[in-house]
Amino acid sequence: MTKQINQCRRSFLLATIAVFIVLSGFGTVFAQTADKYPKPDFSAMEEYWEIVSYEYDFAEKQFRVIAKPKQKSVPLWWNVTWRDSKGITIEKFKIVFSQGAVQGAKIGEPIRAQGYCPFKRQMAEVKTIDVKEDPNGGDGKTAN
Repeated sequence: MTKQINQCRRSFLLATIAVFIVLSGFGTVFAQTADKYPKPDFSAMEEYWEIVSYEYDFAEKQFRVIAKPKQKSVPLWWNVTWRDSKGITIEKFKIVFSQGAVQGAKIGEPIRAQGYCPFKRQMAEVKTIDVKEDPNGGDGKTAN
């Protein structure tokens, strides 16, 4: 009986390690996929936010941006448009910084915004990615 319990523990441990290895690999895949596509034009955000990184999670069709607020009051919602070589819109979505996350952060502290992105199969067509402030999105105030 003890031998069976030890075998079960060993199997469980090996399975846990395998899951950890697989899941840790997903993070690097997401980070690398951003390099395969055109860099978003974050220039409209740069007055308010210092862009730290961005990534695609095609399994969940998510686009995430990590940024640090530069001012006490910052816009929360941003329109992101993916266009092809002729300037035709492939997809248009929003990324949103959570009001609560902004209120709890200080200037210079990283915060995650997220929204949707095109399907991975559409990304081969993407030549430009424009990010513009959504005038209806409102502003958030940081803890500073």
